[in-house]
Amino acid sequence: MKKQLKKLILYRFILITITLFMGLLFQLRGISAFWGPYAFFYFFIFLIYATTIIFTFLIQKAKNFTFLIHAQTAADALIITGIIYISGGSDSVFTPLYILAILEAGVMLERRGGLMAASVCSISYGLLLTLEYHWVIPSLIIRLPYHNVDLLTKVSAYILAFFGSGYLTGYLAEEVQKRGKELIKSKEDFSRLEAFNRDVIQSIQSGLLTVNLKDRVTFLNKAGQEILGITISQCKNRPISDLFSTLNNNFHEGLRSRMETTFQKPDGEETKLGLSISPLKDHRGNKVGQIIIFQDLTHIKEMEESMRRSEKLATIGQLAAGIAHEIRNPLASISGAIQLLKEEQEGGESDQRLMEIILAESGRLNRLITDFLLYAQPPKLNKKKVDVGALVENTLEVFTRSPQWTKGMKLAKIVDANATIAADPQQLEQVLWNLFINAVDAMEGKGMLEIKVNRDGTGKTVTLLVADTGKGISPKHIDRIFDPFFTTKEGGSGLGLSIVHKIVENHEGDISVESRSDRGTTFTLTFPAT
Repeated sequence: MKKQLKKLILYRFILITITLFMGLLFQLRGISAFWGPYAFFYFFIFLIYATTIIFTFLIQKAKNFTFLIHAQTAADALIITGIIYISGGSDSVFTPLYILAILEAGVMLERRGGLMAASVCSISYGLLLTLEYHWVIPSLIIRLPYHNVDLLTKVSAYILAFFGSGYLTGYLAEEVQKRGKELIKSKEDFSRLEAFNRDVIQSIQSGLLTVNLKDRVTFLNKAGQEILGITISQCKNRPISDLFSTLNNNFHEGLRSRMETTFQKPDGEETKLGLSISPLKDHRGNKVGQIIIFQDLTHIKEMEESMRRSEKLATIGQLAAGIAHEIRNPLASISGAIQLLKEEQEGGESDQRLMEIILAESGRLNRLITDFLLYAQPPKLNKKKVDVGALVENTLEVFTRSPQWTKGMKLAKIVDANATIAADPQQLEQVLWNLFINAVDAMEGKGMLEIKVNRDGTGKTVTLLVADTGKGISPKHIDRIFDPFFTTKEGGSGLGLSIVHKIVENHEGDISVESRSDRGTTFTLTFPAT
């Protein structure tokens, strides 16, 4: 209400000022709008200015605005009555000014205020004419005595007009107020609905992207920005083909259930995405663009690849293990026979060299079969509470004294205390040994081996990181490093990392690898903490 009162005061000042200038203009042109001197006119203008200024100061401090409006209405009625008196009484052309006071109260206090103002104005006007009728107050003009019927008709007509104006103004003000509240409520409901829809769109884990009929991006939600590694400002109004080149030819073929594509982030990382496309329509059902919903399938594809690898190996595991056992038995016999021949038979130097080759290759074949049997049929887990940090320290102490460790190697380690997991210590030690050997082989005798062991902030997982500064793994090979018998090392069996992956998997852990030619390779192993 205070804001409305301030507007009302402004309108009053404007109206009073216009009236003042009109009076001055009439006076300069010699036009007489009053029966008395213009001093009366300026006196009442001054009164209106004065009451308005007083009212302005009272608004700043008052708490009961209703009382102020009542007081202002009464003051306006008295001033208007004075103007009517000096301008001819019952013959004054300013009698309709009462309606302005009634409108003011009706607008501010609705129907109750309009009827109140109508009552005050009716009493003021009736009292003025009654006093003039009985010659209680002098008339400023020469007039004949009032005729009873004419006087009653005029007073009744104005009173009816006053109350009609008050009631109608109040009613309209109430309706405006009611519709205003409904509009505010509708806006609030719309704002809440809009916020809800925005929150839903921004909260879903899938990316959501919209394009217009010109195939230019118009919207990208928060999840989509995280998946693509870009912001809405970087892609808005860009052609959709700049983001997904595979959509060039078949983007407008209509609704499709699913398609897959590869997206390259600004940092060069490739992400595998699953897309679904559907038309975007407005409230009339007209097509205004397309909606693309997408998900990051990189992790899912890795899981699928891991499952595919496990399923493939499971089908050949038993057969391969059986064959390995059958090969190992005659191999042992051959090796033993050659050993006896070497000890008993006196042959030439050439025979001795050939038998040594046979023994060496038999030993190599035996180690290969041993590794394969460990991979295909790993021994039963003997889990116990293992301090990963202590196990790393012990394994490093032995490894740094082995022939694989050279003078050009450097070691950096950060090990948190109380990083414990439930594991088979012998199998976990084999994991560490294989990773250490791969790291020093990749660095070719010169570089930094970095090991980190830490427990996450929630205490639910333990992370083991083994990193080297070697030449890295080729991108075309990195997806196959855990496949059995896949190796890029001359003389390697291709089972080391396969065994590592199998052991980590059996311990309900997770292993990931990141490799770049300029930074080396990092293996990250994650296990449930105890």
